[in-house]
Amino acid sequence: MILTLILLWADGKPFSKVLNSLPELRMDSELRQLQLKCLEIFDIVDRICREHHINYSLCGGSVVGAHLYKRILPWDDDIDIMMTRENYNKFLKVAEQSLPNGFSIINYQNSDYTTKLKICFTKIVNDNTTVIHYDGNILGAFVDIDVYDKVPEGFLKNIDLFLCKRIMTIDKDRTPSNGLKDKLKNFAIDTILSNRRLYLMFFQKVVEILSHVSTQYTYRELFGGYHYYNMIPYQASIFENYTTIEFENRKAMIVRDYIEYLKTRYNRTDFYEPKEKQVPLHIKFIDLNTPYKNYM
Repeated sequence: MILTLILLWADGKPFSKVLNSLPELRMDSELRQLQLKCLEIFDIVDRICREHHINYSLCGGSVVGAHLYKRILPWDDDIDIMMTRENYNKFLKVAEQSLPNGFSIINYQNSDYTTKLKICFTKIVNDNTTVIHYDGNILGAFVDIDVYDKVPEGFLKNIDLFLCKRIMTIDKDRTPSNGLKDKLKNFAIDTILSNRRLYLMFFQKVVEILSHVSTQYTYRELFGGYHYYNMIPYQASIFENYTTIEFENRKAMIVRDYIEYLKTRYNRTDFYEPKEKQVPLHIKFIDLNTPYKNYM
C-alpha cells in the first residue's frame, strides 16, 4: 500500500485523489480488527486508572454500545472515554510513564501535531498501526479521552463560553474581508489566536481557576471535538457518581446516571440508529501492521 501511495504521488496527483483511491473499510472483518486494537488501548487506560484510583467513564457512542449491545457499536471505529478535569489531569501525570512501548499520548499539552489534527482532547495511540481518516489525517488506532470541566453558574459562565467559542474561530480558515466582523475575526486569527497551542493552554488555566469559585456549576465538554456538544450543560451529579457496565466481556467504568447523560448529550430517549447511519464515521483505510509514521 505504501508503494501505491508513493507511485500516486510520483504521478503528480494531489492527496485528495490519493485518499479517494484508497479502498473503503470493510465492515465485516477489517472494522472488527480495528475495534480489537482499540480495545487493547482501552484495557491499558483502564488498568492505569484503576491502579491510580482515577475515575473515567465510557463516552458518547461507546455508552450507547454498552447500553444497547454490551460492546462497541458494530459500526463504530473507535472507543471514547471521558473524565472530569481533576481525573484527566491526574491521568496525564501518570500515563506517560505507565504506557507500554509502542503506545503514545497525543494532545496539545505535549504535541504540536494536534495543531494539524485540530483536537483539544487526548488520544492514546498505537504507534505500530495506521488509520487514515476521511479528512486525510493519518494516525494509529486510538482511544479518545475527552475532558469535562466545571463551569460556574452566573456571569462567570459567559467567560468560559466566550473563550470556548474562540476555539471555533481558530479552527476556521480566514474568510474574505467583506465586512468589519470578518476583518476583526481575521485579525484575531492572525494575532492573539495565531498560536493555537498557547491559546488552549491559556484557556485551560482560566477554566481551571473559575471552576473553584462557585458551588453552583454544571459540567461541559469545553475542549471537545464537536463544537455543538461543547455548549451542552450536564448536571453535576452525572459526573460525580460512577458504576461499572459490561462492555466487550469486561467491566468498564461509566457514570452511574448514564441514561441521563445520553438524554442530555443526544437530546432524545431512543438511542438506536437507523440503518443508513450505521457506518464508520472517521476511518477510511486501516493498516494494522505498519507504523503510521511510515505513511506520514
